[in-house]
Amino acid sequence: MLSIAVSSAFASGVAAALLMAIPAAANSIDWSGSSNQTESTNYNSWQPAKTDTLSLPSLRGQGLSFAEQYQNKLLGEWSLRNVNGSIKMEHDPWIQETLKDMTWRLNAQARQQALMGLVIIDSPSINAFAAPGGVIGINTGTILAAKSMDELASVVAHEVAHLSQHHYESGVDDRKKALLMQVGGMLAAIAASAVDGDAAAAVMMGSQTATMNSSMAFSRSNEREADRIGMQIMTHAGYDPRAMPRFFATMNQQSQLNQSENQFLPSFILSHPLTNERLSDAQSRAQSYPSLSLSQQQRHQALFDLLYWRVQSMGKHASKTVLTTAANNSIGAKLALMNWYGEQQRFKDAEKVLSDINALPVEQRQRLEPLLSITHSQVLTEQDKWSEAAEILDGQHRLYPERRDLRIYLAEALTNSNQPAKAQALLKPLIEQQPSDRYAWQSLQLANEKLAKTTTSPQLANIATINALRYRSQDQLWSNRYESALISLTQAKQLAEKLQNTTQANSARPLLANINAEIKAVKTAKDFKP
Repeated sequence: MLSIAVSSAFASGVAAALLMAIPAAANSIDWSGSSNQTESTNYNSWQPAKTDTLSLPSLRGQGLSFAEQYQNKLLGEWSLRNVNGSIKMEHDPWIQETLKDMTWRLNAQARQQALMGLVIIDSPSINAFAAPGGVIGINTGTILAAKSMDELASVVAHEVAHLSQHHYESGVDDRKKALLMQVGGMLAAIAASAVDGDAAAAVMMGSQTATMNSSMAFSRSNEREADRIGMQIMTHAGYDPRAMPRFFATMNQQSQLNQSENQFLPSFILSHPLTNERLSDAQSRAQSYPSLSLSQQQRHQALFDLLYWRVQSMGKHASKTVLTTAANNSIGAKLALMNWYGEQQRFKDAEKVLSDINALPVEQRQRLEPLLSITHSQVLTEQDKWSEAAEILDGQHRLYPERRDLRIYLAEALTNSNQPAKAQALLKPLIEQQPSDRYAWQSLQLANEKLAKTTTSPQLANIATINALRYRSQDQLWSNRYESALISLTQAKQLAEKLQNTTQANSARPLLANINAEIKAVKTAKDFKP
């Protein structure tokens, strides 16, 4: 759990708001480890483990009331907007889809409530956190530090356990007040870490002692329970619980290295020392689970290989030399190298890599989908071959219509190949499922801007322009830019009001009703104070 407080330097401005965050958001963990990569060795599909019923004791004894659940929802949305507005995110749809699939699967083992959102923070530091209402965040540095999908799952399972056990929602008033400060510090430090890791650590240490004494014993108890419940969650979701102590060992090794080099310790070590007792407990507990077969242990390695190198590629962390060398043994690195060639406009080299992949057995190529088609389409879009890219992506979308990433990529290709109406049809279900999906809102805005410019119907152009402003406001709302969102909606409202005096009056009325409701929602969000 990341347990920190905001220093006096953050007592005004944004940090003043952050200090009022709720207790459940303090349930985070700063996992410290070293980067590694894994060779693709197995393509077996995921199979859940057959185990006994999951036992989930609650510190409260009872579930949350409706009022508490509603308050957590509001606080979760507030946390999500603040994080979105403060930190650089990794928005790649395939990475998002892969981690969301794992996170939702783990959450389903322990919680009846669906998660509100998953945020992937583009930061080399190793950290993850949970916030009320079901928001889970993970740094790209955590992905690159893990050696397997099971180790990565252990981080997420730990955070899901914090949420399922309602940690910090049953403490005494003094402890709650201390944890309110810690949450504010967590969000402020996350924002600072995107700029300067050492500065973030300094923020964490600034006034941490004011809250540590009142919460340490309670937090250690919660951490031990989160370890235990997290292992159960992993097992029932089909992951190897022995990966948790393995990742603890990596974290412990890194913290000792930092100490010897007089570097800032991770906030997890500062607030919750990774004691030998906790390491021993985790190792002993993991040994009580039945051993998995070699094929089961490796079942996620092929996917992790793709994920690891996709993160490297999207984050611009790997050079051509690194990618070329790794591509000799890793199909994930080979796909990342193909993408790198496309970005560098070296299309013949990208085609050569694609030819090598196409020479693989059909069954092996199929197991690379849909990332293979996505990477191929991105090379084509770099050449402005949007129609060809759309054709490739459409084939995958027909096979996997439920996948958000394919809808996003395909919508972009359709918009740029002058088919914005089709793009809209793909995107609207996404924002209905996930109102905080900023990438989908941005894509909808672009589709409507394209429609307004290309349609031959003045009436349709008017409505598309209004909708583009509405969709832009939603992106601004979910990135904590309330004033900008209100300006966009005001502009949309003015245009809609003009339509009332034209032959489009029937269309204007429902538009105005929607805009007025959206203005009210933005003002409510702006005024909300935890």
